[in-house]
Amino acid sequence: MNTGLYDYWLVFLAGMFSAPHCLGMCGGIMSAMTLQSKASLLQTILAYNAGRIVTYMAVGAFMGFAGSFVNAAGVVIGLQGIANIAGGLFIILWVVKKFALPLDKYSPLQLSSAQKLLHLLKSRQGIAPVLVSGLLLGFLPCGLTYTMHMKAAATGSMAQGMATLGVFGLGTLPALVAIGLFSFVLTKTLRSKVLFVGNALALCIGILSVLRGLAINGWIPTVNPWLW
Repeated sequence: MNTGLYDYWLVFLAGMFSAPHCLGMCGGIMSAMTLQSKASLLQTILAYNAGRIVTYMAVGAFMGFAGSFVNAAGVVIGLQGIANIAGGLFIILWVVKKFALPLDKYSPLQLSSAQKLLHLLKSRQGIAPVLVSGLLLGFLPCGLTYTMHMKAAATGSMAQGMATLGVFGLGTLPALVAIGLFSFVLTKTLRSKVLFVGNALALCIGILSVLRGLAINGWIPTVNPWLW
């Protein structure tokens, strides 16, 4: 499936409106990094987030690669766009029921060697330790990132899967860069409203993925290349 500009805008906005979730998941890590690092504040923020987004993109490429095999298998059994339908359904299930495949069990962060490396990096100075920490912590289990993994798989393409997670990562960037400002400006009520918008956008992405899969099979009419 070709992912259009419209899709990337939805993915970017989903990342941007997930700011309250990002503050809860990564805010503490980002604060600790900036306080402990001997590098400048800007260098620390950029290095950590660069590492995090690179990991997102690598996982996105892998999921897109896996999705291409799912699509190929679907063609053999006469089902086109099966990765779109499956990926969309998993996104919807996470948004509605918070159901997710237990992928975090296979995260590199579960390895004792990775934990030891993270502990060692805390005592090191400079940008490199911050960058490597970002690369490792990009594997932190996160529901919203998980939905984007499913979206990447639905593309059935390594390049588009990588681009999807890259755009999502860029969408989350403003919240983490401006974490100090956000923590004061966003009240608890406002955070929940912003997060609601982020979840609504993720739900739209899931529904569109399912509709595209159905349209590819000819089960529903194609409306618009930007939609399905």
